[in-house]
Amino acid sequence: MTNRPELNTEGNYVAGLAAVALFVVLGAVFVGVSFPTPAGFGEGAAITKSLGAAMFDIAPGALMGEGESAVPSEGFLVAFEVIDVVLVAALVGSIMLARREEAGDIVGLGVGDDDDDTAVAADGGEEVETGGDDA
Repeated sequence: MTNRPELNTEGNYVAGLAAVALFVVLGAVFVGVSFPTPAGFGEGAAITKSLGAAMFDIAPGALMGEGESAVPSEGFLVAFEVIDVVLVAALVGSIMLARREEAGDIVGLGVGDDDDDTAVAADGGEEVETGGDDA
């Protein structure tokens, strides 16, 4: 026999009312706010050249052509990109380590498989008996 989920009506409604009040206050703030006109970059701004100069630590004026102006940037662009590449490599490496394969097939936990009562857990790939129909 299964039990259906029921709504818990026991308890106070202060948290719910506080959430609704916070939603109303934040909604009023966001609707009533006024933003200034976007400034953007000036006429003839060479954004790509400025980023390249920041990446290779070159004076931006050395790369600018006739009528182009440099966009101010920070000098840590290379460090940012290196950290980006390292984090992506770590993410891909963790996904590759999490996948285990045997003979080219991905090994699952075996949960829900009706063909046998074995499950593969994070124990190096050894099959473990699950206990059968003792329940």
